[in-house]
Amino acid sequence: MDKVILGQTGLEVSRLSFGGIPFGGRGWRKDPYVPPEVAAKVLKRAFDLGINFWDTAERYGSYPHFREGLKLVNREKIILSTKTREESYEGAKTSIRNSLQELGTEYIDIYYLHFVNSLESLEARRRGALKALIEAKEKGLVRHIGLSTHRSNIVEKALEIPEIEVFMVKMNKIEERMQCPLKDMLNAAKKAYEKGKGIVVIKILAYGKLTVEEGLEWALNLPFVHSVCLGIRTMQELEEDVEIYNKIMAKRRKG
Repeated sequence: MDKVILGQTGLEVSRLSFGGIPFGGRGWRKDPYVPPEVAAKVLKRAFDLGINFWDTAERYGSYPHFREGLKLVNREKIILSTKTREESYEGAKTSIRNSLQELGTEYIDIYYLHFVNSLESLEARRRGALKALIEAKEKGLVRHIGLSTHRSNIVEKALEIPEIEVFMVKMNKIEERMQCPLKDMLNAAKKAYEKGKGIVVIKILAYGKLTVEEGLEWALNLPFVHSVCLGIRTMQELEEDVEIYNKIMAKRRKG
């Protein structure tokens, strides 16, 4: 599994990121809940296959799954990200404390402001939460701060906030359920990349309208994308996704 440095964070991450939302049965597919001890084996296998970039969020219901997965690997070799939709300073402080406790870790590698989808939210309502993340970074509880959004104008505006180092953005090549034109998100992501920000993309399968191969081939061909986050639930899905990734990359290397 290829790895790249995520913007100016210094973090070395796998080109595929393990999205943990399906474990809790809360993804768009509404998959059945996966027991944490089963999920842990999938995460361990992902690590063995070279996927060191794991993503969750407080609303996904998958903290117990990642906690068990972390027990099976060397924590220092995992880049773990999570997210909060809290807006206030105190609310975000509580989220950070709960994340550390429930994930069983002393630090989070990337902590995102989750689903920031209006300028008013970015410029006013989330300021308290951002302050809490900055303080947590100063204490070593959070290593890097990110922002997830489905809108290109939020990416462009957030570039004015130097503390935000990583962007998680939604895009797919057929513009399925996108909240802004694809060309605008591509331009915003490229601009963020050029400013040294880490770029992680989500929803590349267009809610099931594209195959993994179609979505991955498109996303991996974007030169300003560091990592592609795929929601993975089972061992079979993991093995198939990695096989498809390897096939795409092998074809690219041949020319």
